[in-house]
Amino acid sequence: MTENFLERNKNSIIINVQVALFKEDETWVAYCPALELSSYGDNKEEAKTLFEESMNIFIKETDRKGTLERFLLKLGWQLQQKPIPIYNQPVFSLQKNQEIFRKNPQIYNEKIAIPVA
Repeated sequence: MTENFLERNKNSIIINVQVALFKEDETWVAYCPALELSSYGDNKEEAKTLFEESMNIFIKETDRKGTLERFLLKLGWQLQQKPIPIYNQPVFSLQKNQEIFRKNPQIYNEKIAIPVA
């Protein structure tokens, strides 16, 4: 797995997080514990696509409101200020979340870059 982080530069916010993809009854769920964010769909592709859209909206709106950094710190993210500011995801393991791990999730990384004004 790739390193999980959120980096802000003058043109964009780049975020990379682990996501668990699993089936709950007849619905596919994409869940990211680092952001406490999830989405769902009728199949894997739909759940992943809708998760990416949800994450994009979440980042844009919390950034627009000026609450993104405060929310990340509340979730346990840590700010590394040098050489460039990067928020590092809290250390945790999806395997430790027994409820999700019993569902035999597929773990993937979601990485997006969101333009900022």
